[in-house]
Amino acid sequence: MPAAAAPRRYVRPGVYLAIVVVLAVMSGVALSEALSFEAAYQARERRALADGLSQLVDQWETLLVERTAPWYAELATADDVASLETRRRRADDFFDAYYLWERDELSFPPPAVEEDLVALRADTCLERVAAASEDHPGDPVRLAQAYAICAGRDPGVTLLAVSEAAELLINADQAPAADRLIRRLGRTLSSPIGQASSQGADVRRLVILRLQHARAIEALGRGDIAQAWLTGLAEEIGALDAPLLDRCFDLYHFPLAADLRAYGGPALGGDGDETAARAERRLAAWRELRTVAFDPRDLPVTGEAPRVFVDPYADPPWLVLVSRLGVGDLVGAVQVDQAALLRWLLERTSPGIRPFLSIRDADGRVVAGSSDDLAVTVDFPHALRHLRAGITLSAVSTEAQTRRAFFARLLPFAIAIAVGLVALLALIRNDRQQELLLQRQRDFVARVSHELKTPLAGIRVMAETIEMGAFRDDTQRAAFARRIVDEAERLTTRVNEVIRAATRPTDDVPVAVDVDGLVLELASAWTARFREVGASLKVEAEPVGMAVVMPVLLRDAVTNLLDNALKYRKSERGGRAWFRVRADRRWITFEVEDDGLGVPARDRKSIFDRFRRVEGPGRGKAGGHGLGLSFVAETAKLHGGKVECLDGTGGGAKFVLRIRRRQ
Repeated sequence: MPAAAAPRRYVRPGVYLAIVVVLAVMSGVALSEALSFEAAYQARERRALADGLSQLVDQWETLLVERTAPWYAELATADDVASLETRRRRADDFFDAYYLWERDELSFPPPAVEEDLVALRADTCLERVAAASEDHPGDPVRLAQAYAICAGRDPGVTLLAVSEAAELLINADQAPAADRLIRRLGRTLSSPIGQASSQGADVRRLVILRLQHARAIEALGRGDIAQAWLTGLAEEIGALDAPLLDRCFDLYHFPLAADLRAYGGPALGGDGDETAARAERRLAAWRELRTVAFDPRDLPVTGEAPRVFVDPYADPPWLVLVSRLGVGDLVGAVQVDQAALLRWLLERTSPGIRPFLSIRDADGRVVAGSSDDLAVTVDFPHALRHLRAGITLSAVSTEAQTRRAFFARLLPFAIAIAVGLVALLALIRNDRQQELLLQRQRDFVARVSHELKTPLAGIRVMAETIEMGAFRDDTQRAAFARRIVDEAERLTTRVNEVIRAATRPTDDVPVAVDVDGLVLELASAWTARFREVGASLKVEAEPVGMAVVMPVLLRDAVTNLLDNALKYRKSERGGRAWFRVRADRRWITFEVEDDGLGVPARDRKSIFDRFRRVEGPGRGKAGGHGLGLSFVAETAKLHGGKVECLDGTGGGAKFVLRIRRRQ
């Protein structure tokens, strides 16, 4: 007889291999991402910063064009450019000066008035003073009086005569007389020097007279007034157009700045004197542009990005924006202060990015913003093409931010790998359970086959005995017949168990049932059965009343629990069991407790699986087939409840079946 084939194991190696391959591929991708993440992440972040910075630089240049376009329009139609320039300088911090070309010649700012000392001294009055100085060389007061006589003639002669006389009086300790003489100039002295210059006075002579007046006031013991007088003069000089600056700017540094320091006033002319610095840039730009002739056809019109002229050697450089005005051949230019312009642009930038911005020149020197190391830089495309904008390294993600981004990047891989591992473990566990279930089914079939063969063999033997007449009398024949009936009942019981195992307990339907009547029926039947075998069953039932249940399933489930209590009793004790029923508003609880063989703690959950039975010494045929308790568990689930196994009395078992009460 050939040997029986070994049972096939319930495993799926192809599925396992596929899952492992997928997990390995995903792990490799995740490892590759991890190794290259930081460099790639920072590269992407720097590209994003560079793109954002390019957009910001374009916005800045657009802002500059939009801001300066009205200035060109005003310049094209202005009757008094000097007054317009003054208003614009007060209104806009980064505006410095206007320039206007007509027919290729610089028409604004106009040339400065310069006094001709030779021609002025040829005046007859001044010639007499010169002759008198030879007659009275040691009498400065009389000489000053002689100069004073010349005042009131030609404006140039008047200014020169007053200045010469004031100098003589101050040096002769005649400060009151000098003060009175200078004050006789009236509006010429008190008017702004730029305005007086436009009326024909030499700005240099006006500055000298202001300085002399301050010395006279200081000699009178009014140093505070002298200081205020000189401070105002410094501000006026700093606001002059370049041609006027060209005449008098040397006086700003000396003696004006030196006199102010002597009076305890603000220190002028040094590195921190922004007024002087802007005036010097205005003067340098004018000296460069006054010889330039522009062809309007080569220039952009107002509203477009202007042509830019920059001093590449100055630090900081002067900056002039040139555009065609659209009126005849007029060409206009606006000189702006680079530092103030950049401050203005930065103020119009989002506060979130502003601390990380830096603007630098071609040599890398910081001209505005942060001085930290840069992560990315972008060139200005048009107006400020001599500059570069940058974003500092502090704008790049910190180590903690990079780590968070790293984990966020790898999170999908980690989740997918975790899910794959869980799926693999679940599949392996399920296959093991399926294999265990198959083994239990095989054991069940083997046990049932054996138990079916035994009654069948007994029936056949006794039937053949009766058929052959091999019995002594009718009593023996009746005994054989009785045994045939018993074996047939035993066979029927096993067949019913097999049928129950092959079906699910879902044929019953919920109906309203008097649970007290059902409990009474079960108690009566099973009390008698326990008594027949010498055991005892004690019933403790509370009133339950009506409830919606599946009566057939519920009766069979409780019957299984009572049957187990009877089967697994200890014969040496006789066997005791308790049947308890309790109820509240939500639950109905059935308890069956015994003092029998009990259930090991490790098996108290698995015994509710199909074909699972407790093996062990002393259980014998009472071990069952592992179907009854699985039926109880399914019945509990269909009733919205559960069943559990606990310790019973004296090492026995207690089963608690709890079902949801429905009215």
